[in-house]
Amino acid sequence: WLGAVVGAVPPVMGWTASGGNLLDPESLFLGGSLFLWQMPHFFALSWMYREDYKRGGFAMVPVNDPSGSRTADLIIRYTLYLSALPVLSSLAGTTSWMFAVEGLALNGAFLYYGQKFNKKRTNGNARKVFLTSLWYLPCLLGLFILHSKNWSEKSRPEVEEKVKALRDKGRLFCLHEGVDAKDLCPVPHSSDKTDK
Repeated sequence: WLGAVVGAVPPVMGWTASGGNLLDPESLFLGGSLFLWQMPHFFALSWMYREDYKRGGFAMVPVNDPSGSRTADLIIRYTLYLSALPVLSSLAGTTSWMFAVEGLALNGAFLYYGQKFNKKRTNGNARKVFLTSLWYLPCLLGLFILHSKNWSEKSRPEVEEKVKALRDKGRLFCLHEGVDAKDLCPVPHSSDKTDK
């Protein structure tokens, strides 16, 4: 667990180095995401190589968990914790509510593979959890940027233009943009926004 703290520090350092505060919601989201993500990522990896860790004398959780029940429980528990972050980020006003929706969908996929590993604790299912963790993190962080409400346009206009172009392209795939349900959807529709 201590190694996960060390792994969560670099994005927090990057946030503060770019002018943010250590206790900004963005900083807490970035650090929390990296900390929590490392758990299912590492437990899946260490399950696949538990015999190697055992031969090397490393007392990892999977080495001392022959049935895999504790390992599976930890994978699911930390994936559930990760599920709260997109919602908390939206509640804090850091991102739009669409980030919560899309983040929950990503976490649903992560949980799906975690449950598969829980039902059948094989190296193949652990590998699926591990491979999911590899695409999950860049997708989550990319969505975090795209749905950010606190982007500083004045500091980096060339980056803001690229982010705006990505957001506009993303709207082509956004379900709430194609449905005329403005009264039902909590996410602002692009036609509701006026250019400044």
